[in-house]
This record gives sequence, C-alpha cells and structure tokens, in this order.
Amino acid sequence: MIAYRARPFLLLVAPPAIVLLAVLVGGCTMARTDQADRARFYSDPNSRAGDELVRELQRRAAREDLQRAIAEAQR
Repeated sequence: MIAYRARPFLLLVAPPAIVLLAVLVGGCTMARTDQADRARFYSDPNSRAGDELVRELQRRAAREDLQRAIAEAQR
C-alpha cells in the first residue's frame, strides 16, 4: 500500500537524482589535463624530467660528499 502512494513521488524524484549522481561520479573520475599532474617522460620534447633527474643526482652526490667530510672530521 505504501509503495503505491510513494510511486508518483519516486517517479518525480528519480530522474534528477540519477542526473545528479551521474554528474558527481563523472566529475570525480574526470581525468585532469593539467601539466603538473601528467606523467612526464624523458622522451617528451618539452620535458624537464631529465633536468630534474640531473638535479636530483647532483643533490645526492653533494650529500654523500658532505657525509663523507663529516665522517672524516669526526675521526
């Protein structure tokens, strides 16, 4: 008996609810095209990933040199 009384209400509310859920799910799963979020590859013509790799390797080498100098100074 309650289902028969609620049916007109459900028929009125269901389409907007389905559209709202579709928009929310679509917005959450939409892929971003922002440059910062893209995966960077060394083969890209405008990639700075190689520069970042060189900078990271230089930073690690400088850190090792510093640690080596500290270890020698402590002896």
